[in-house]
Amino acid sequence: MPENEEEAAAPIEGDADVSESEEEAMRLPFPTARVVKIIRENLKHEHQVKRDVKIEANTLLGEILADIAQSMDNEEYFTLSSEHFHKASRKYREIALNQKRIRRIQKILEKQRAELDEIITEIELENPAPSASAQQP
Repeated sequence: MPENEEEAAAPIEGDADVSESEEEAMRLPFPTARVVKIIRENLKHEHQVKRDVKIEANTLLGEILADIAQSMDNEEYFTLSSEHFHKASRKYREIALNQKRIRRIQKILEKQRAELDEIITEIELENPAPSASAQQP
């Protein structure tokens, strides 16, 4: 683990970091070095992070924060607290929970479909449909 943030932000061999002047020209919402540090801290394996990933991650984080700020702006209170922030950011925090709910519902539906297929097979075995050859004169 790097001892300071500058070491963490230092490019790995072949890694093209965005210079500060380019960063200002693109008007990215956050310092790229900090975004890259967060990405690298959460990677289990050594990866080279391309420039476009860094820019898109930075832009996404800015859009998420803008959305949260717009939600907090709807509050009637003059002073915004962490309670308002948590309320506004709730949809982003619950994504994993919603994915678990969706997976659970999919499993239930798959189980019900299997049961229905079994019932249909039993009905077809009990009441065989007249064959095509029996219907011809």
